[in-house]
Amino acid sequence: MYFILTSSLIVAFAYAVERLALKIRFGLFALLFWLFVFQFALIFAIDALLQNLSPYLPAWLSSLATTVGGFAFVTIGITPLITLVLAAAYLLFALGNWLFDRDEKDDVLLPSRFTIAIDGPAASGKGTLARRIADYYGYHHLDTGLTYRAVAKALMDQNMPLDDEFLAEKAARTIDLAKLDRTALSAHDVGEAASKVAIMPAVRRALVASQQAFAIRSPGTVLDGRDIGTVVCPDAPVKLYITASPEARAKRRYDEIKSSGACVQYDDILADLVRRDARDMGRTDSPLKPAADAHLLDTTEMDIETAFLNAKTLIDQALAGSKH
Repeated sequence: MYFILTSSLIVAFAYAVERLALKIRFGLFALLFWLFVFQFALIFAIDALLQNLSPYLPAWLSSLATTVGGFAFVTIGITPLITLVLAAAYLLFALGNWLFDRDEKDDVLLPSRFTIAIDGPAASGKGTLARRIADYYGYHHLDTGLTYRAVAKALMDQNMPLDDEFLAEKAARTIDLAKLDRTALSAHDVGEAASKVAIMPAVRRALVASQQAFAIRSPGTVLDGRDIGTVVCPDAPVKLYITASPEARAKRRYDEIKSSGACVQYDDILADLVRRDARDMGRTDSPLKPAADAHLLDTTEMDIETAFLNAKTLIDQALAGSKH
């Protein structure tokens, strides 16, 4: 009895050290602890079963059961000893590692979440860069422009007017940010409709609230749009403003559309981008502009890899600073 009590205390203490001191929720001690408990429970169950059944069994069967039970008792009884030895050995190792082998990173707290805000005009490369950054760091990504397109498409699918702010706001509150279909929402007519609902203050308030809720996901998020650093996430530790000349952006959009087999004129695309820039930058509600503390990346003469490396340097510096 004393052996069982002592063994249980040793294994329980090892488990407590791992759980509380080493902050390991389901580690080796947890496995050993519950295995240890199960083994002793099984031994006692077998012993109790044999004692209760023996008076009701024939002599020969009772003798056989006693022999088999004794063999099982001894065999199973060895395993808690093995468990105990493993627990004690690992306890010494864990304590030694905790006391003598800690490095500086054990004394700092990593940020529970990290937000990267990316703004810029159409076809500047911000979307491609945002997806690349999110993939590299394992963060969640949200193209906030798609949220406005999703509202417009919801209205279009139900044949509702695009100039009714009440209906548009109602649709905005039902958008599931986890189910945005980039392919369906990239249609030209959806984009044209989105430009109409995006100017509605009630729609913007509803979507900004959803975007802000998305931004606090762990371990981090990357949001790109036109008012992320100024309105949606003004406290983001990293703010990037991606821009390029209208001509460079028009050429990118032209090449993209031509590669899909569509017929389009470069001059039409350039004129459309200039109009969109004027509209986005001139609106009174959340105009497109760089945040005061945003880092400017001009991608006119920059490929995506170079832009990513520049952004990565800024992000890594911010992450390193957040650890201290």
